[in-house]
Amino acid sequence: MRRMVATDMDGTFIGDDDTMHVLWDDLQAADITLTFSTGRNIPAIETFYADHDEDRRAIACVCMVGTEVWFFDGGQYRLDPGWSDYISEAWDKDAVEDILRELPGAHIQEAEWQSPFKASYFLEDDADAGLAHIQRRLDELGLRAKVIYSAGKFLDLLPHRSGKGGAVRYLAEQLGMDQVVVAGDTGNDLDMMRADLGFSCIAVGNATEELASVHEPQIYHADAPYAAGIREGLEHYGWLSPQDVGKDGR
Repeated sequence: MRRMVATDMDGTFIGDDDTMHVLWDDLQAADITLTFSTGRNIPAIETFYADHDEDRRAIACVCMVGTEVWFFDGGQYRLDPGWSDYISEAWDKDAVEDILRELPGAHIQEAEWQSPFKASYFLEDDADAGLAHIQRRLDELGLRAKVIYSAGKFLDLLPHRSGKGGAVRYLAEQLGMDQVVVAGDTGNDLDMMRADLGFSCIAVGNATEELASVHEPQIYHADAPYAAGIREGLEHYGWLSPQDVGKDGR
């Protein structure tokens, strides 16, 4: 069996450097492929490697909340055009951004977090009303877009075919993986924890309420935070053997 872990980065894989490096060692020893599924872009992932003096690389990355798929090849990450072509169907970013500009409480994020397939804003005040307005206007205009709200402030509108879940499934198919475990800590990770995808899932111990409150058979809720929580989940699924690591990650 070819096995793959697809993990969110900030707040999941990243958070405790000691347990993170131990987990990566353990994945390598067990011949488990590591991939990232993150809101980060490739430059921000490369910054992570540099900041941690890490020579290893995840073999592939789902970036920008499932709107980009990158494979590590020839010493660098290369954008996969097949995924970009697939998600472009029925996507109208200009029309989506017109709707977002109707919300006085929505404020656009920095340029580095925008892309042709991603409109990213901050929405903190009257979020429920704002999200309802967005969905109503999408329906009125006959637009198809995926609305993802996470951590009580991050609002992403994406092509309806995109998202972490479909991107991880595409990535797994391209890599020829037989089994997949996904891990995350916020609401934008729920898309890759859908039952229809068939993945085994881990919510780390420090997960936000929007994920921690979701109880589905395919989701294991770890007690330990960050990378220790990923390891706890992999022990639960029988992918890694138990070690003398406490529930608090120490």
